[in-house]
Amino acid sequence: MMKVKKITGTRDAVRIEFEDAKILLLTGELTITPEFYADIFSIIKWDPPFENEIITEDIKKQIIKSVEDYNKSTEIPIIFD
Repeated sequence: MMKVKKITGTRDAVRIEFEDAKILLLTGELTITPEFYADIFSIIKWDPPFENEIITEDIKKQIIKSVEDYNKSTEIPIIFD
């Protein structure tokens, strides 16, 4: 199971670092609520050096679940849209 180590971001993107050293950049939008609405279609590929590893539908589900679990301890939740 994947586990989020850290999430950082801007108004239109978040960088998710996982404990296995993989990094994923998601695009989206930060609202004034505050919540970050991430574009689920931006889950395409890992940042280097893992860019050649395919992100399957099963891995996408694991990424979403891991981020949702991490959301429980953050001030700005990430919502997949």
